[in-house]
Order: sequence, then C-alpha cells, then structure tokens
Amino acid sequence: MPELPAQLARPLILLVEDEHAIRKVMEILFEDEGYQVVLAQNGREGLALLADLVPDVIITDYMMPELDGVGLLRAVRRDCRVRDVPVLLMSSVPVANVPGHELADQTFLKGGQLTSLLNIVAALVESAPFE
Repeated sequence: MPELPAQLARPLILLVEDEHAIRKVMEILFEDEGYQVVLAQNGREGLALLADLVPDVIITDYMMPELDGVGLLRAVRRDCRVRDVPVLLMSSVPVANVPGHELADQTFLKGGQLTSLLNIVAALVESAPFE
C-alpha cells in the first residue's frame, strides 16, 4: 500500500497524563477526531518519547509524579528540535495559579467543555510550524 502524502497524514499528539482513565478517554476522543496519539504517563516518559518523535502538539497535565507538566514544558522549550511545538497545559486547579503556565501556548482547566478542548487542539495543530 502506498504511503500517504505528508499533507494527508494525521496530525500527531503527544498526550502526557498520569491518570489512566483520563488518558484513555482523551486518547479515544482525539483518535475519533482523526489524530494519531502517543501516550506518556508522566513528564519523564514524555521527554523520552520526544527523543524519537516530533509531534504536532503536546498536551500535558500539570500535576504528575516524577516530572510535572511545567518541568516538561521547560525541557521542551530548551530543546531546539521541539521548542516550537505548541503545548497545551491542562490542570485541575486554575491555571493562573500554576507557576510557569506562561510557557504553554494554551491552557485548559480540566472539567471544561470537551468541544472547547477540541477547538483549542485544532487551533494548535493549525499553528504548528511543521509540515
């Protein structure tokens, strides 16, 4: 079977979330919207995956064990390979209270409308600097 041209390839999301149920629901949600999804349970796993891939968007939770979302964001912004990848920071606390939240391109309060989340991700994919 021939490979799809790059413009027809599905956008790739790296989803970094420590809660299994949320990770699974979001994986299904984004795959149903036509995205490819790669999963990580914490920031360390997310960083390890970024050694081998450059996603169109990174979605990360804030509060996670081992390396939180802001720690991941700081590492991403220092890495010339992925520093320009749009990042969505999610939190169950008001994001304005999260030190370092300004490093994210967008933020999302967990428990918000899923249509809002999908719209944010679609806009981030459109703004991604990669072909």
